[in-house]
Amino acid sequence: MTLTEISRYFHLNETIQKNREALKFLRERAEPAAPSLNGMPHASGVKDSTGRLAVEIADMDARITYLEEQAEQERDKAVAFCATIQDARLYLIFRLRFVRCLTWAEVADLLGDYYTEEGVCRMAYNYLAKTEKEKPTAQSA
Repeated sequence: MTLTEISRYFHLNETIQKNREALKFLRERAEPAAPSLNGMPHASGVKDSTGRLAVEIADMDARITYLEEQAEQERDKAVAFCATIQDARLYLIFRLRFVRCLTWAEVADLLGDYYTEEGVCRMAYNYLAKTEKEKPTAQSA
C-alpha cells in the first residue's frame, strides 16, 4: 500500500470535519436575523436567502453523507493494511496515525519520551517505502 492510499482515510476525515464546520456556519446563517429598524427604506428586489441557504444546507448534508461512506471504506482498507504489519511498534504507529487520525506529534507523545514527531513519521515512511520495494519482487517470483 502506498502513502497516498493509506492516507486517504486521514484526508477524508479532515475534509469531513471542515464540511461539518461549514454546515454549522450555514445553519447559523439560516436562522432569522433581527430586523433593521433604522427607518431607511428597504432595498429593491426580491430574494429568498432562506431558501438559498436551505438548498446549500441540503447539498452540504448530502456531501458529508457521501464522504462518510467513502471514509468508512477507506478506514476498512487502512485497518486491513495495519493488520499485516508484524512489528508491534510500527503497527501502533500506523493505527494511531492512519486509523485514529492523530497528528505525528500526538503519536510520538503516546509512544513515549524516546520518540519524536520526525522519528515516528520517518519510521512509517521508511516502512511504506520498504513494502513498496518488496511488492514488485513478490509479484514477479
